[in-house]
Amino acid sequence: MKFGVSELKYISKEVRSFDSKQATAFSAMLHRRQSDFCQIIDEVNLDPRCTRAHRFCTMFCALAFAYAERCSGYRLSSYPKDSIQEAAGFIARGEEAKTGKGTFGYRERVSRHVLRKDEFDEHDTAWLCTTISAFVFLVEADLEAKHKDRSHNKWLHRIANRSGDR
Repeated sequence: MKFGVSELKYISKEVRSFDSKQATAFSAMLHRRQSDFCQIIDEVNLDPRCTRAHRFCTMFCALAFAYAERCSGYRLSSYPKDSIQEAAGFIARGEEAKTGKGTFGYRERVSRHVLRKDEFDEHDTAWLCTTISAFVFLVEADLEAKHKDRSHNKWLHRIANRSGDR
């Protein structure tokens, strides 16, 4: 599964319609399932000027995570702190060779299709573009690895069944 423009727009729209009960539930789920990611982004929330950006990031990533699991039928992994920071660094520096050509333009897509113009200040917007892009990249990479592993296991199972027929 890839997060295309339609998925990004859908998730962004849904996040803006969350009531406090939904926001609490999604935040709790993300904190439970992606504790390293939440530990990183929760540092931003220490600055009261960043509360709105932090909330939006938390809700967007939680919904993207749940959406990816529901659509793919896979239970996603918990991403370690080092992987999150490395992905965010590569994306912030525009080093798509390190993350794959598919990540080129993630920040631009998040800026254009997830965030509203003038919704956040310049610093919050830059942080959101990098952080959301890194999280989406990790989800997509996780799903791709699970899909390849599942395809490989199906292939091995077919081969084993064929050899048993002889």
